[in-house]
Amino acid sequence: MDINSVEFYTLAFVVAMALVALLMGRTEKRPPSTYIVQLDTAEAEDDEAEDTVTLEPSSERKAVLLKRSGISLAPDETVNLVITIQEDHCTIVEKKGRKNRVKGIEGDPVAGEAVLKCLRPNCKYRMRYESQLTSTWATFTLDTASPTARVVKLNY
Repeated sequence: MDINSVEFYTLAFVVAMALVALLMGRTEKRPPSTYIVQLDTAEAEDDEAEDTVTLEPSSERKAVLLKRSGISLAPDETVNLVITIQEDHCTIVEKKGRKNRVKGIEGDPVAGEAVLKCLRPNCKYRMRYESQLTSTWATFTLDTASPTARVVKLNY
């Protein structure tokens, strides 16, 4: 094979591309993890009428306390949080559950709390919170290393 031939340069190009591909490597994402947590609800105070989510990281518990206000539930209804985590992305979807299906009953304002043990400590997450109950959402960042609470107002 002559150094000035087309075959030589074609082979050299293929070898160079193979080396570049080998050096770059493949970065595989881990599959997402999904968790379901039930929101513990209680009758709302007068100052809890605004549609907000408060997230309080706790380093000693290695968990995040989620407080929710601004929702209405009938007496036998529940709220489930479906949490999907993939690397530093976290999506929380709020869904209504019912113990007994009763139509036409008006809901009472409630406030809820849940402890999220699935979020890693000392990590910064890009969060998305979606409420199917109120058709609202919010996107924000959450630093679980920070001890300060993050209050988020949901958008329509």
